[in-house]
Amino acid sequence: MCNRIRRLIANLYRPSYTKTDPETGEKSVCRLRKWYGKYVDADGVPRRVPLCTDKTAAQAMLAELVRKAERQQAGIVDRASDELARTIAEHLQDYRTHLFAKGRSDKHVRGTIRTIEKVTAACRCRILADLQSSTDSLESYLAGRLDSGSSHRTINADLTAVRSFCRWLLSRKRMREDPTFGLSKLNEEEDRRRERRALTDEEAQRLITTTDASPRVFRGLTGHDRAVMYLLAQRTGLRRKELLSLSPSSFDLASEPATVVVQAGNSKRRKKDTLPLAIEVAQIMAAYLADRDRRAPLWPRSWWRRSSDMLRDDLLDAGINPVDEDGRVLDFHGQRTTFITGLSRVGVVPAMAQQLARHSDIKLTLGTYTRLTMQDMAAAVGNLPELRLGTPTSEPPASARPAEPAAERDPDLLRVMESWPVLPAHIRQAIMALLAAATIPQSTSDR
Repeated sequence: MCNRIRRLIANLYRPSYTKTDPETGEKSVCRLRKWYGKYVDADGVPRRVPLCTDKTAAQAMLAELVRKAERQQAGIVDRASDELARTIAEHLQDYRTHLFAKGRSDKHVRGTIRTIEKVTAACRCRILADLQSSTDSLESYLAGRLDSGSSHRTINADLTAVRSFCRWLLSRKRMREDPTFGLSKLNEEEDRRRERRALTDEEAQRLITTTDASPRVFRGLTGHDRAVMYLLAQRTGLRRKELLSLSPSSFDLASEPATVVVQAGNSKRRKKDTLPLAIEVAQIMAAYLADRDRRAPLWPRSWWRRSSDMLRDDLLDAGINPVDEDGRVLDFHGQRTTFITGLSRVGVVPAMAQQLARHSDIKLTLGTYTRLTMQDMAAAVGNLPELRLGTPTSEPPASARPAEPAAERDPDLLRVMESWPVLPAHIRQAIMALLAAATIPQSTSDR
């Protein structure tokens, strides 16, 4: 019954179009010479396909398409058989459409397609069947890239692009096997070519202070413009193109807390992001945005194309080396590293840091963007409860001790106790470290 219905739906036709006579202006309906066919494929989807100009041949071609759809539906013919004979370029065109439909940026799509074309050409894959059987070729290609000196990160990017393409082909039943199955990524930690570091609190303040007083103008941005931009980047983690998209209308400084919004079209993850602003940052932005056009970009022009050069000059003015003795660099994106590392320094829990960083993977937040120094780790260890050798002296519980008269208490200590709940975390940590150091018993030789 279904086959009879399928045959009834399948039919030939020649599309018509309206033609206007250029001399008389009369319109007439004409038909194309080529015949087209309408039928329902194995998935029940109506299809319209061009055939040929000969009606008898077109009927035979359409009948063959219907017969193949019926055999595929019955499981007699593999649906991938036709797809494997098509060129990879044809499949890449469909994959490009798929990526755009998922909301991927134009830059991401162009880079992904370019990488797949490069790898498949190097493996001599012209049709999809070549790619399906290219496991050995892919492995040899990746090994050759490693031997030629390419970084682990670059090689992993090639493998990721091809693997994503293959998995899409499998999900569309265009391919039977994944040629990337069994190919493992390399450990990027073993071969980092460019490692960023975070600014210390002192360096961050020195950079902003020095830049704010700088008389140099970089592509239309004054020293004050750049200082405000650096401050916002270090306290929100915004990327350079996200900063480029901001205007005064992006800020809501009257809300509690004050916020800045990055629209989905300008966010890397293609989602609308609303980020909180610290009180002091909101105050600085309020002064900076005063009397500005609500829709005009805050930092226009082409500074972002040479953002690393801009920051390097300001770092040198502040007496900060853009590359430290260990080869770690400070570039514009490194201010995002400064923001995320700063969250860890003040004790923000990883889940909150991941949300503020707008990362989909906690490993990216903790492994790539959190760059703690030995001083940071020493401060964390110093906050652990104190342990001593020997038998602790027995002391009465605090509840059994007589209360100290208020008049005998140190007035400085009273002020600290009153303001303790509102003190910043790093100041509380410093006070605790001083108290711990003051309570360590002196050695016998010092007594």
